[in-house]
Amino acid sequence: MLNVGSRGSDVTRLQQTLASRGFNPGGADGVFGPRTKAAVQAFQRARGLGVDGVVGPNTSRSLFGSSDRKYYDGVSDFAPAGTNPGGLHAGGGWGGSQGVSDRATAIAHSMGVPVTSTKRNLADTIRVGSNTGSDHYTGNTNAYAVDYGVSGARGTELARRIADAYGIPRSNIGTYNRHTITVDGQRYSVQLLWQVAGHYDHVHVGIRRA
Repeated sequence: MLNVGSRGSDVTRLQQTLASRGFNPGGADGVFGPRTKAAVQAFQRARGLGVDGVVGPNTSRSLFGSSDRKYYDGVSDFAPAGTNPGGLHAGGGWGGSQGVSDRATAIAHSMGVPVTSTKRNLADTIRVGSNTGSDHYTGNTNAYAVDYGVSGARGTELARRIADAYGIPRSNIGTYNRHTITVDGQRYSVQLLWQVAGHYDHVHVGIRRA
C-alpha cells in the first residue's frame, strides 16, 4: 500500500506509470506527495475506483495488472461486447444513458478536457447542422450524447481511452460504427466519433438504450 509520505523505488514506479497513463504526478522523485496523490485520485475516478488517493490492492491491480496492459497496448478486449464494463452504471435520466456516459466524462476530466455539448433542443439541433436522429436531440428520450473539446494527439488519446473503457474496438475509431454493451442488466448502443466529418475538434460519445 502506498500513500502520502511513502518513499522509495515503488513510489518512483508508481509515478512513472501514472505519467505514462496521462496522469501527471509532478515528476518521478520517489516521494509520494500531494501531486502524486492528486494523480492517483484522478486515475481512480477515471477507472471507477474508490477515490481515496491510496494505492491499495484494487488501484494497484488496475495500474499494474494484466487487464491494464491490455487497456494500453492496443488490444481492445478490456471489456468484451455483451459484458458490463467495470465502472459503468446506468442512471441520471434519458433511459439511464446519461449515467453510462459518466465514465467517459471522468476520463476526459482526468485529462483536463472540457465538456462542450450535451443534449440540445430542436432549435439548437438545427443551428449546428444536425438532425433529430442525433443522440444530442432532446426529443430522443432514451439517448444521451456528450462532446469533449479536444484536438490532435490528445483527442486520439482520449478516444482510445474511452474506447478501451467501454470495450469498443479501437478499429471503430474513425468510423460511424456503434457498439453494444450491457450495463446494469440493460443493453446500450454506444457510438464513439473522432476524426470523422465534423469531429476533428471534439470527441463525441453517443449512447442509446437498446
